[in-house]
Amino acid sequence: MFAVVLRILFAVCMAGILDLPTHQSAAAAPLPEELVFSERFDSPLTRHWEQLKFGKPTDYFLCMDGTNQCLKAVADKTCSAFMTKVRVKPQHRLVARWRWKIDHVPQNASDNVSRTFDHTARIIIAFDTLIGPPRTINYVWANQEKIGTDMRHPLSGRAKMVVVQSGNLLAEKWIPEERDVTSDWHRLFGEKAMPDIVALGVITDSENTGTQVTAYYQNLELLER
Repeated sequence: MFAVVLRILFAVCMAGILDLPTHQSAAAAPLPEELVFSERFDSPLTRHWEQLKFGKPTDYFLCMDGTNQCLKAVADKTCSAFMTKVRVKPQHRLVARWRWKIDHVPQNASDNVSRTFDHTARIIIAFDTLIGPPRTINYVWANQEKIGTDMRHPLSGRAKMVVVQSGNLLAEKWIPEERDVTSDWHRLFGEKAMPDIVALGVITDSENTGTQVTAYYQNLELLER
């Protein structure tokens, strides 16, 4: 029950990211595709990242996976996010890109039931809101749901989930991803204007299922087109 209560506080905890130091996008000449945020997870990190803990924290650290410099996340009955504050004011269509890899999805985990809600890998984008904690889009490596499925977080309507990968078929392989964040925002929240992005990061968790899972993240980017 304690773990469930902590999950309910997730949206409130997300508000804590607003206290992190801000990364401002560097000015650049107009390009057909303009990079507005980039984190390759090289050593050292290029900006301030911080854990948001919802229980015992997941272990996040930089490592080499073969020839890939990346962020490794090991969750052993743990749950925490690894976040950085940004200030991105989208002027055009916004695209997110990243690469990720998992060892496996948590055994007996669900995608929409709070007591078994765990995921080996998620990318989180948080948006500025006038009232309440930030709303978020979670790009998730799901346990069972089909790729392309949209879901509501079981404990918060302010957090929306988009299934980008699912199951163990592609486990142990580096997978590149690209998402149209602007289109996803309009579809998930139904509002005309997409707010500023105020934070982004990753989350690897296995607290509810009491399992151990490992994820790898690399080359997290936001681009305008």
